[in-house]
Amino acid sequence: MVTNGLTDIDSLCLAVRDIESRRLISEAITAYRGGAFRSAILSTWIAVAYDIVSKARELAAQGEAAPQTFVAELDDAIFRNDIPKRQHIERQLLETASITLQLLALHEREAFKRLLADRHLCAHPAFITDDEIFQPTPELVRSHLIHALQYLLIHAPLQGKSAVKQFEADILSASYPVSSPVIAKYLRARYLDRGKDALVVNLIKGIITTPFGSERARFAGKERQLAMSLREIAAAKTAIYDLTVPPFIATRFDVVPDEVLLNLCPYLETDTRIWDWISEPVRIRIKTLLSTEELNKLKAAHAFDAFAIPDLATILLNRFDAFDEATQINIISENPRREFIPRAIDVYRQAWGWRHAEALGRALMIPLANQFAPEDIRSMLEAVAENYEIKTASETSTILETAFELIRSVLNDARPHWQAFVDRLSEEYGSPDHSYAYPEIRAKLSS
Repeated sequence: MVTNGLTDIDSLCLAVRDIESRRLISEAITAYRGGAFRSAILSTWIAVAYDIVSKARELAAQGEAAPQTFVAELDDAIFRNDIPKRQHIERQLLETASITLQLLALHEREAFKRLLADRHLCAHPAFITDDEIFQPTPELVRSHLIHALQYLLIHAPLQGKSAVKQFEADILSASYPVSSPVIAKYLRARYLDRGKDALVVNLIKGIITTPFGSERARFAGKERQLAMSLREIAAAKTAIYDLTVPPFIATRFDVVPDEVLLNLCPYLETDTRIWDWISEPVRIRIKTLLSTEELNKLKAAHAFDAFAIPDLATILLNRFDAFDEATQINIISENPRREFIPRAIDVYRQAWGWRHAEALGRALMIPLANQFAPEDIRSMLEAVAENYEIKTASETSTILETAFELIRSVLNDARPHWQAFVDRLSEEYGSPDHSYAYPEIRAKLSS
């Protein structure tokens, strides 16, 4: 049974967090490879039982009430040498691990029940004839080892409020990522790849309630990061998310006060289904608040993220159109959304001076560029070509080059518009090398 090299069991064993748990499961692996299958099953159960108790002690030290009660009961039985009580605790250990400690999912508990049953067959062979003694197969032992490692030993005991507290500390730190792809990597490595189902559920509920609870002031400014985190959990753990979120939020926001209700807007962008899952009274309240709240409150709540919901887009556009140009520019700069592109280009088209054109290019065109479709590029370039103040402003070349790089993904479809733009200005100024004919853009097209 001895194999050469590093097997999957060895790799999992190296990932076991607790040193003593790793030593115990290593004994089981050694017995398995030596053909001592009964001993391997006995040692596997010992490793599982020890690891459950070890994780319970760790959770108790973190302030979890249920683990504290369990550990106190166990320690009391050990101190009084109460053998019947200790045996009872061991018999109920899997139920405790699943229900009280939330360390095991239902299917994992059932796998360990099979391990425990096989352990009894190996440990109590008395009164059984030689022909009937339990003879575990190598495949059976291996499955028990894999289950012990994958379902329990390699995982951190991050359940209940301890998981939420750790996540809260993470997102409040300056080092928490701010872009979806990096957030996805971070959450997978820190929580999701080895997290139990109960951990995922607790994270989902914590992320949803944080901007609306009693400590919401601590998380002001973190709403978008929370929403993006929820989206990445939904992508990584779709089944758990779809099972947990709809009933959890169905009536939860009915009691959220008006002053924080709009904090839901970033969540509406990350998952538009949330709009359908919340109650009709809450939808009416959100529409009313979007129509009436002052701009500072809308911006603080990232209310313009609600453009993702068609029912709300019209309300937001009406509010936007009612603001003066300076306010519109500020809104677009802070919330660069596709819905603002036509209005942004119209504002840019009306630039009345060189510095004004440059300011509009920086505040409007560059933030929106990565969302431009080919027709948007055509409109922007026409605005430049038709407005003397824009096309002769010293920074316009830099603004257009930056936009060019940001929209390379649609370059094939947009190439005719860029080419028509530089050709038009080359003809107007008599040379493709004239500075106002944007030779830098022509060079990028050629390359």
